[in-house]
Amino acid sequence: MKVSQIVYTRPDKQAVLDKLNELRQRFDNAKSVEEFLAIHEEYKAYSIALDTNMRIAFIRFTQDTRDEFYAAEKDYLDEIGPEISVANAEVARCYLTSPFRSELEKRFPRIMFVNLQMGVDAADPRIVEDRVEENKVTTAYTKLMSGITIDFDGEKLTMAGIGKYFTSPDRDLRKRAVYAWGQAIEDNKQQLDEIYDKLVKIRTRMGRKLGYEGFAPLGYLQMQRNCYTKEDIAKFRANVLKYLVPLATKIRNKVGKDLGIDKQYYFDNSIFTVDEPKPIGTPEEMFDNASRMYNEMSEETGKLFDTMRQSECFDVMSREGKWGGGYCEGLPEYKLPFILANWNGSAGDVDVLTHEFGHALEFYKSFFIDSEFLSSISMETAEVHSMSMEFLAYPWIDLFFGDKTPEYKFYHIGGAVTFIPYGTIVDCFQQTCYDNPDMTPAERNAFYNKLEKEFLPHMTTEGIPALQDGRRWQRQAHIFESPFYYIDYCFAQFTALQFLALSQQDYKSAFDKYIKFLNYGGTKPFTELLSECDLLSPFEEDSFKLVVSACEKILGL
Repeated sequence: MKVSQIVYTRPDKQAVLDKLNELRQRFDNAKSVEEFLAIHEEYKAYSIALDTNMRIAFIRFTQDTRDEFYAAEKDYLDEIGPEISVANAEVARCYLTSPFRSELEKRFPRIMFVNLQMGVDAADPRIVEDRVEENKVTTAYTKLMSGITIDFDGEKLTMAGIGKYFTSPDRDLRKRAVYAWGQAIEDNKQQLDEIYDKLVKIRTRMGRKLGYEGFAPLGYLQMQRNCYTKEDIAKFRANVLKYLVPLATKIRNKVGKDLGIDKQYYFDNSIFTVDEPKPIGTPEEMFDNASRMYNEMSEETGKLFDTMRQSECFDVMSREGKWGGGYCEGLPEYKLPFILANWNGSAGDVDVLTHEFGHALEFYKSFFIDSEFLSSISMETAEVHSMSMEFLAYPWIDLFFGDKTPEYKFYHIGGAVTFIPYGTIVDCFQQTCYDNPDMTPAERNAFYNKLEKEFLPHMTTEGIPALQDGRRWQRQAHIFESPFYYIDYCFAQFTALQFLALSQQDYKSAFDKYIKFLNYGGTKPFTELLSECDLLSPFEEDSFKLVVSACEKILGL
């Protein structure tokens, strides 16, 4: 089955709610655990079909946000989604309150029940109308950013498309590109301010309706934070400032010295080497090389990559109207992952291909874990899968970069290290905005600027439209669309750097450990997974010392 051949049918809200209510009643009336589990199988099949159908609509909307049919379907699904979530939460409650709970706990992993409880608590019927409103506002952000076109040197470029110039060795060219990109944010700043202000108020209202002081506790429930706290994140942030910010500064100082740049601006941020490491070959040749890589990596990875390619599960070329980011989505009914990206001819094209394929491998494995449709993998665990795959591709990376492979590795590892302080900023910014929901747009921007000066002391945004005023965060879609989804990347990147260090010592052992990590799926919480796989926790100071030491050695600092 090719993805383009999958038929989408608009789900009827009342029919879905009636079916879920029927299943809930049958769960409640089950006379034995065997009967309960038989209903479970029916619920699983129904959920997988419904979920796949809704994901197809999302995929097609993101492939062309100007498509009137799928834009309307996206609006419709945003509207009915919260009610369906509440109905699903009522079904999930049956697992939690079942008289057969002790027997169910022998069949399903313990963490499933923890996650189901969090999902039930987050999908409270009191905030259904607020969620509908939230969905409409986040979609407005998506449409706004996807619809921006930038006239640059005779080209009409999207916000993602102009990024191909951010890594140009021509400093004036990348400066002009970043200024044009910043000006696009500046030109839309009023709408962006209004959208985020609405979202903060809506989400704060939701949290308070559920008895919380603000949105943050509800946000943590939504993000399935089941094994660490706000205080743990604060410890991580302090260690990032103590250990990784100095390492990032060392990396950027080396770059500045190599390039002869005394004062580094934001438009220097994506440059790590004198010569830009660009992928070689046409997109088709890159896919051929990726097929070779994954077939040599393992039988499983090769078979999955080739199946996805044959099934049209890759949409990677940038174009007008296309959603501006990159993602991997699962289509469980067909056991197919789907990858969307926006290639622009930069080294990031290879990053996103390997990154999203790590997600694809995780999706594929999870299709065969019985509890996954009820209790999905937490975000930081999922990002370990993707970020680690980027490093595990290194033995074949010369297929994509030829004699520029050393430059690519410095760019890639350097980028991984310097990303963590930025990701920490994004999380701290959101935490502060939701802890102080009455902040004005100007106060938010000033606070963001303050964080950048603290965590990115090697870089300035001076003179750059929008960015100099602390508006860089407005291009970070997660802040608008998926609140609190960002520190997960930092924990995952930290763990992926461990896989890099291990792979330098013994590649097969590191790859086997990676597959072991994936095979658990969502059956264990993140911190327990780390322990099971003999990996270090990001919440311990000693782990920072080890990661910094390994990176300094690999980078020759």
